[in-house]
Parts: sequence; structure tokens; C-alpha cells
Amino acid sequence: MIAVIVAALGFILDHVLVQEGLPRFEMLIISNGLTGLFAGGLFYQMAREARAGRELVRERMKTIAELNHHIRNALQVIKFLGGKQQTGLDAMQLQLINDSVDRIEWALREVLPRYPQDALRSTEQDADARSMGPAA
Repeated sequence: MIAVIVAALGFILDHVLVQEGLPRFEMLIISNGLTGLFAGGLFYQMAREARAGRELVRERMKTIAELNHHIRNALQVIKFLGGKQQTGLDAMQLQLINDSVDRIEWALREVLPRYPQDALRSTEQDADARSMGPAA
């Protein structure tokens, strides 16, 4: 598509410059220069958008890593207390479990909403695809 646009722009510029009666060499310099500037602008815009996309992915990964850290730390306490072979929990253990659950809820409530929901879905889909491995 870009090649068609740039070629059409070059053709239109050549046609206009021929109508103006410019010598062939000056026409080529002006036409090719303007076409090159246009193509360079398109390339710059595409590179800028690609860089913004990479930055968005990097920020997503940073937030997911932060969320993962908080959830794993909170779950370590629950796992440790649940691993004991006790029939009853004392008040301190119950408070630690409740604090851990509160921390998980906080992480899910405060850290996760930094993402638009469609970004989270695409990240989850990418993770699912990686976990399945290469298609056979």
C-alpha cells in the first residue's frame, strides 16, 4: 500500500512539474526529493508506532511482574500455614491468612486495573499460546 501511495505521489509530481515546463533534470530532483521526503515521513511514523507498541508491551510485563510478586508473597504465607498438620488454627495464624488474602485482593484491585482489559486478554492469550508449545 505504501509503495502504491509513494509511486502515485511521484507520478503526480512528475505530471505537475512537466505541465509547469521545468527542465527534465530539475524536475527529477524536485520530484524525487519530495517523494523521498514523503516516504521517509511514512517510515518515521511506522517506526514511531512500533516503538510505542514495544513500550506498551514492556509496561505490561512490568505490571504483570509486580502483580505476580505480590500474589506469590501473599500465597507463601497461606501455603506455609496450610501445610501444618493442625486441626485448628490459632488467632495469629488466622490473622496472617486474612492479611494475606487482603494483600491478594489489594494487588488484584490496585495493580491489575492499570491495564486496559483488552491488553490483559491479549497478554493472557499470548501466555496460553506459549504454554501449549509449538503447534504440531
